[in-house]
Amino acid sequence: MEVNGFIIKQAREDAGLPRDTFTTICSSADLEQIEAKNEGTLEIILDICAKLEIPYHQVFPETILLTEISLLNIVRCLHLRQEFSSVLFLLDTYGKKITYDNARIVGHLMYFRAYANLFGIRDTQKAVHYFQRAYTFLHDEKRYELLVLKGLATCYQANEEKKRARIFFERAEQLEEKMNTQLQLGPSYYQAACFYADRGNQEKANALCDEGIQTLLEVNMITGLEDLFFEKAVIQENMKEQIELLKQADYYANLNDNRTLKELINQKLTSI
Repeated sequence: MEVNGFIIKQAREDAGLPRDTFTTICSSADLEQIEAKNEGTLEIILDICAKLEIPYHQVFPETILLTEISLLNIVRCLHLRQEFSSVLFLLDTYGKKITYDNARIVGHLMYFRAYANLFGIRDTQKAVHYFQRAYTFLHDEKRYELLVLKGLATCYQANEEKKRARIFFERAEQLEEKMNTQLQLGPSYYQAACFYADRGNQEKANALCDEGIQTLLEVNMITGLEDLFFEKAVIQENMKEQIELLKQADYYANLNDNRTLKELINQKLTSI
Protein backbone atom coordinates (compact mmCIF):
# COMPACT_ATOMS: atom_id res chain seq x y z
CA MET A 1 0.00 0.00 0.00
CA GLU A 2 1.16 3.55 -0.70
CA VAL A 3 2.51 5.26 2.42
CA ASN A 4 4.28 8.46 3.45
CA GLY A 5 7.54 6.68 4.17
CA PHE A 6 9.42 9.87 5.02
CA ILE A 7 7.21 10.35 8.09
CA ILE A 8 8.10 6.88 9.37
CA LYS A 9 11.79 7.48 8.64
CA GLN A 10 11.77 10.82 10.45
CA ALA A 11 10.01 9.37 13.51
CA ARG A 12 12.40 6.42 13.61
CA GLU A 13 15.47 8.64 13.35
CA ASP A 14 14.12 11.11 15.92
CA ALA A 15 13.73 8.15 18.30
CA GLY A 16 17.31 7.09 17.56
CA LEU A 17 16.27 3.64 16.36
CA PRO A 18 18.24 1.80 13.66
CA ARG A 19 16.35 -0.23 11.07
CA ASP A 20 17.30 -3.55 12.65
CA THR A 21 15.26 -2.55 15.73
CA PHE A 22 12.16 -3.56 13.76
CA THR A 23 13.19 -7.10 12.79
CA THR A 24 10.35 -8.59 14.84
CA ILE A 25 7.96 -6.67 12.56
CA CYS A 26 9.69 -6.80 9.18
CA SER A 27 13.06 -7.16 7.50
CA SER A 28 15.39 -4.19 7.08
CA ALA A 29 14.74 -4.42 3.34
CA ASP A 30 10.99 -4.12 3.89
CA LEU A 31 11.49 -1.09 6.11
CA GLU A 32 13.84 0.48 3.56
CA GLN A 33 11.20 0.02 0.85
CA ILE A 34 8.61 1.75 3.04
CA GLU A 35 10.92 4.65 3.86
CA ALA A 36 12.55 5.10 0.46
CA LYS A 37 9.91 3.94 -2.01
CA ASN A 38 6.72 4.76 -0.07
CA GLU A 39 5.31 1.26 -0.52
CA GLY A 40 4.64 -1.46 2.04
CA THR A 41 2.34 -4.16 3.37
CA LEU A 42 -0.58 -2.70 5.32
CA GLU A 43 -0.18 -4.90 8.40
CA ILE A 44 3.52 -4.05 8.64
CA ILE A 45 2.85 -0.31 8.26
CA LEU A 46 0.32 -0.42 11.11
CA ASP A 47 2.74 -2.40 13.31
CA ILE A 48 5.48 0.18 12.72
CA CYS A 49 3.13 3.10 13.42
CA ALA A 50 2.07 1.48 16.69
CA LYS A 51 5.69 0.98 17.75
CA LEU A 52 6.65 4.58 16.86
CA GLU A 53 3.34 5.99 18.19
CA ILE A 54 2.53 7.69 14.88
CA PRO A 55 -1.19 8.45 14.26
CA TYR A 56 -2.26 6.16 11.43
CA HIS A 57 -3.85 8.86 9.31
CA GLN A 58 -0.55 10.75 9.10
CA VAL A 59 1.30 7.99 7.27
CA PHE A 60 -1.23 7.42 4.47
CA PRO A 61 -1.67 9.90 1.61
CA GLU A 62 -5.12 11.48 1.48
CA THR A 63 -5.69 9.82 -1.89
CA ILE A 64 -5.46 6.44 -0.13
CA LEU A 65 -7.76 7.44 2.74
CA LEU A 66 -10.32 8.78 0.27
CA THR A 67 -10.38 5.60 -1.84
CA GLU A 68 -13.16 3.25 -0.72
CA ILE A 69 -11.31 -0.08 -1.02
CA SER A 70 -8.15 1.28 0.64
CA LEU A 71 -10.11 2.80 3.51
CA LEU A 72 -12.00 -0.49 3.97
CA ASN A 73 -8.74 -2.46 4.14
CA ILE A 74 -7.28 -0.09 6.75
CA VAL A 75 -10.46 -0.01 8.84
CA ARG A 76 -10.80 -3.82 8.70
CA CYS A 77 -7.25 -4.25 10.05
CA LEU A 78 -7.82 -1.71 12.82
CA HIS A 79 -11.13 -3.39 13.70
CA LEU A 80 -9.36 -6.73 14.13
CA ARG A 81 -6.78 -5.02 16.36
CA GLN A 82 -9.71 -3.61 18.39
CA GLU A 83 -8.45 -0.05 17.86
CA PHE A 84 -11.95 1.36 17.85
CA SER A 85 -11.09 5.03 18.38
CA SER A 86 -8.92 4.93 15.24
CA VAL A 87 -11.73 3.24 13.29
CA LEU A 88 -14.20 5.95 14.27
CA PHE A 89 -11.71 8.75 13.59
CA LEU A 90 -10.98 7.52 10.07
CA LEU A 91 -14.65 6.95 9.24
CA ASP A 92 -15.65 10.35 10.61
CA THR A 93 -12.77 12.21 8.96
CA TYR A 94 -12.48 10.46 5.60
CA GLY A 95 -15.33 7.98 5.22
CA LYS A 96 -17.93 10.72 4.88
CA LYS A 97 -16.03 12.43 2.04
CA ILE A 98 -15.97 9.44 -0.31
CA THR A 99 -18.36 8.96 -3.22
CA TYR A 100 -18.99 5.22 -2.95
CA ASP A 101 -19.49 2.99 -6.00
CA ASN A 102 -19.67 -0.33 -4.18
CA ALA A 103 -22.65 -1.03 -1.88
CA ARG A 104 -20.82 -3.99 -0.27
CA ILE A 105 -18.06 -1.69 0.94
CA VAL A 106 -20.64 0.71 2.40
CA GLY A 107 -22.22 -2.20 4.28
CA HIS A 108 -18.91 -3.40 5.64
CA LEU A 109 -17.91 0.08 6.82
CA MET A 110 -21.31 0.52 8.48
CA TYR A 111 -20.74 -2.77 10.32
CA PHE A 112 -17.28 -1.71 11.52
CA ARG A 113 -18.65 1.66 12.64
CA ALA A 114 -21.47 -0.05 14.55
CA TYR A 115 -19.07 -2.47 16.23
CA ALA A 116 -16.71 0.37 17.22
CA ASN A 117 -19.60 2.32 18.72
CA LEU A 118 -20.79 -0.73 20.66
CA PHE A 119 -17.49 -2.04 22.01
CA GLY A 120 -15.36 1.09 21.79
CA ILE A 121 -17.42 3.92 23.25
CA ARG A 122 -20.39 1.86 24.52
CA ASP A 123 -22.90 3.93 22.56
CA THR A 124 -25.62 1.34 21.96
CA GLN A 125 -27.99 3.84 20.35
CA LYS A 126 -25.53 4.68 17.57
CA ALA A 127 -24.51 1.04 17.30
CA VAL A 128 -28.12 -0.02 16.66
CA HIS A 129 -28.47 2.71 14.04
CA TYR A 130 -25.37 1.59 12.10
CA PHE A 131 -26.06 -2.14 12.51
CA GLN A 132 -29.51 -1.54 10.99
CA ARG A 133 -28.01 0.44 8.11
CA ALA A 134 -25.39 -2.26 7.53
CA TYR A 135 -28.14 -4.89 7.45
CA THR A 136 -29.77 -3.23 4.42
CA PHE A 137 -26.54 -3.68 2.41
CA LEU A 138 -25.53 -7.17 3.51
CA HIS A 139 -28.48 -9.49 2.80
CA ASP A 140 -26.43 -11.38 0.19
CA GLU A 141 -23.51 -11.96 2.56
CA LYS A 142 -24.71 -14.44 5.14
CA ARG A 143 -21.59 -14.21 7.28
CA TYR A 144 -22.01 -10.46 7.77
CA GLU A 145 -25.76 -10.74 8.10
CA LEU A 146 -25.15 -13.15 10.97
CA LEU A 147 -22.68 -10.76 12.61
CA VAL A 148 -25.12 -7.87 12.30
CA LEU A 149 -27.93 -9.91 13.91
CA LYS A 150 -25.62 -10.82 16.80
CA GLY A 151 -24.57 -7.19 17.10
CA LEU A 152 -28.16 -6.00 17.35
CA ALA A 153 -28.94 -8.69 19.92
CA THR A 154 -25.96 -7.59 22.01
CA CYS A 155 -27.10 -3.95 21.86
CA TYR A 156 -30.61 -4.79 23.02
CA GLN A 157 -29.24 -7.02 25.75
CA ALA A 158 -27.00 -4.18 26.97
CA ASN A 159 -30.07 -1.91 27.05
CA GLU A 160 -31.93 -4.57 29.05
CA GLU A 161 -34.47 -4.97 26.24
CA LYS A 162 -34.57 -8.69 26.87
CA LYS A 163 -37.43 -9.61 24.53
CA ARG A 164 -35.84 -7.84 21.56
CA ALA A 165 -32.47 -9.32 22.39
CA ARG A 166 -33.92 -12.84 22.49
CA ILE A 167 -35.64 -12.34 19.11
CA PHE A 168 -32.39 -11.32 17.42
CA PHE A 169 -30.33 -14.03 19.12
CA GLU A 170 -32.87 -16.60 17.90
CA ARG A 171 -32.77 -15.20 14.35
CA ALA A 172 -28.97 -15.38 14.46
CA GLU A 173 -29.07 -19.00 15.66
CA GLN A 174 -31.53 -19.97 12.89
CA LEU A 175 -29.34 -18.34 10.25
CA GLU A 176 -26.23 -20.02 11.66
CA GLU A 177 -27.93 -23.42 11.45
CA LYS A 178 -28.83 -22.82 7.80
CA MET A 179 -25.29 -21.85 6.89
CA ASN A 180 -23.08 -24.64 5.68
CA THR A 181 -20.62 -25.20 8.51
CA GLN A 182 -17.92 -26.16 6.03
CA LEU A 183 -17.95 -22.55 4.82
CA GLN A 184 -16.54 -21.55 8.20
CA LEU A 185 -13.22 -23.01 7.10
CA GLY A 186 -10.62 -21.12 5.08
CA PRO A 187 -9.96 -23.92 2.54
CA SER A 188 -13.66 -24.11 1.68
CA TYR A 189 -13.83 -20.38 1.03
CA TYR A 190 -10.68 -20.64 -1.07
CA GLN A 191 -11.98 -23.55 -3.13
CA ALA A 192 -15.32 -21.83 -3.66
CA ALA A 193 -13.57 -18.61 -4.73
CA CYS A 194 -11.42 -20.54 -7.22
CA PHE A 195 -14.54 -22.27 -8.56
CA TYR A 196 -16.25 -18.95 -9.37
CA ALA A 197 -13.05 -17.29 -10.63
CA ASP A 198 -12.45 -20.15 -13.07
CA ARG A 199 -15.95 -19.57 -14.45
CA GLY A 200 -15.44 -15.86 -14.91
CA ASN A 201 -17.49 -14.69 -11.92
CA GLN A 202 -14.86 -12.42 -10.36
CA GLU A 203 -17.37 -10.53 -8.23
CA LYS A 204 -18.54 -13.69 -6.45
CA ALA A 205 -14.97 -14.96 -6.10
CA ASN A 206 -13.88 -11.65 -4.61
CA ALA A 207 -16.77 -11.68 -2.13
CA LEU A 208 -15.91 -15.21 -1.00
CA CYS A 209 -12.28 -14.25 -0.46
CA ASP A 210 -13.35 -11.26 1.65
CA GLU A 211 -15.74 -13.37 3.67
CA GLY A 212 -13.14 -16.09 4.22
CA ILE A 213 -10.49 -13.59 5.31
CA GLN A 214 -12.88 -11.94 7.75
CA THR A 215 -14.04 -15.30 9.14
CA LEU A 216 -10.50 -16.54 9.82
CA LEU A 217 -9.30 -13.29 11.36
CA GLU A 218 -12.31 -13.04 13.65
CA VAL A 219 -11.44 -16.39 15.22
CA ASN A 220 -7.73 -15.49 15.36
CA MET A 221 -6.80 -18.14 12.80
CA ILE A 222 -4.09 -17.27 10.26
CA THR A 223 -3.74 -20.66 8.56
CA GLY A 224 -5.08 -20.32 5.01
CA LEU A 225 -5.06 -16.53 4.89
CA GLU A 226 -2.18 -16.55 2.43
CA ASP A 227 -4.21 -18.59 -0.08
CA LEU A 228 -7.23 -16.29 0.19
CA PHE A 229 -5.16 -13.13 -0.23
CA PHE A 230 -3.35 -14.74 -3.19
CA GLU A 231 -6.60 -15.73 -4.92
CA LYS A 232 -8.04 -12.28 -4.30
CA ALA A 233 -4.90 -10.76 -5.82
CA VAL A 234 -4.89 -12.76 -9.06
CA ILE A 235 -8.48 -11.77 -9.93
CA GLN A 236 -7.89 -8.02 -9.53
CA GLU A 237 -7.62 -5.84 -12.60
CA ASN A 238 -6.02 -2.92 -10.76
CA MET A 239 -2.27 -3.58 -10.75
CA LYS A 240 -1.52 -1.52 -7.63
CA GLU A 241 -4.22 -3.33 -5.69
CA GLN A 242 -2.95 -6.67 -6.99
CA ILE A 243 0.58 -5.92 -5.77
CA GLU A 244 -0.70 -4.91 -2.32
CA LEU A 245 -2.73 -8.11 -1.99
CA LEU A 246 0.22 -10.23 -3.12
CA LYS A 247 2.35 -8.62 -0.43
CA GLN A 248 -0.33 -9.39 2.16
CA ALA A 249 -0.36 -12.98 0.90
CA ASP A 250 3.42 -13.06 1.27
CA TYR A 251 3.14 -11.70 4.83
CA TYR A 252 0.90 -14.59 5.88
CA ALA A 253 2.85 -17.13 3.80
CA ASN A 254 5.89 -16.19 5.89
CA LEU A 255 3.95 -16.62 9.13
CA ASN A 256 2.62 -20.00 7.99
CA ASP A 257 5.92 -21.12 6.41
CA ASN A 258 4.15 -21.76 3.09
CA ARG A 259 7.24 -21.88 0.88
CA THR A 260 5.45 -23.21 -2.20
CA LEU A 261 3.08 -20.27 -2.26
CA LYS A 262 5.92 -17.85 -1.54
CA GLU A 263 7.57 -18.99 -4.78
CA LEU A 264 4.33 -18.38 -6.70
CA ILE A 265 3.95 -14.96 -5.11
CA ASN A 266 7.52 -14.00 -6.02
CA GLN A 267 6.93 -15.15 -9.60
CA LYS A 268 3.78 -13.03 -9.81
CA LEU A 269 5.46 -9.97 -8.33
CA THR A 270 8.44 -10.35 -10.68
CA SER A 271 6.19 -10.59 -13.74
CA ILE A 272 4.17 -7.46 -12.90
